[in-house]
Amino acid sequence: MLAATLNTHLSSIKAQDIELGTIDIATFGANVDGMIIYKNTTGDAEFMSNDCIINGLYKVIADYYPIVMGRPSIGKNGKGVIVVDPDNLCMPDIAELSVELPAEHFFETRNYKNGDMV
Repeated sequence: MLAATLNTHLSSIKAQDIELGTIDIATFGANVDGMIIYKNTTGDAEFMSNDCIINGLYKVIADYYPIVMGRPSIGKNGKGVIVVDPDNLCMPDIAELSVELPAEHFFETRNYKNGDMV
C-alpha cells in the first residue's frame, strides 16, 4: 500500500528547470543531514510508523518542494539550474532506527541561569 501511495505523490511532480539565484549557488553543494528523534512516552506499538513518516515526507516534497528531488545542471542560458525530471528523480535516503537508550542521551543539555549558560 505504501508503494502505491508514494507513486501517487511522485506522479504529481512535473518536469521543470528551476533557475538558481546567487544565494542558491553560494550554498550549492551543502549537504543537509538531519536526525529527528521522537520519544514514545506512551509506549504505543504503532507510534510514528515509518510508513507514515515516509508518506508525509514524500507528500510535502511532491506538493511544495519538488526541487529537493532535482539534479543540478547548467541551463540553456548558462546559469545554474535544478532539473526536476519525473523519470529520473533524486530520491532522499530514509532510514528507521530503534535504540534502547533513552532519548535524552542524544540531546545536548545546557544549564542556564538568568539567561546565561553556566
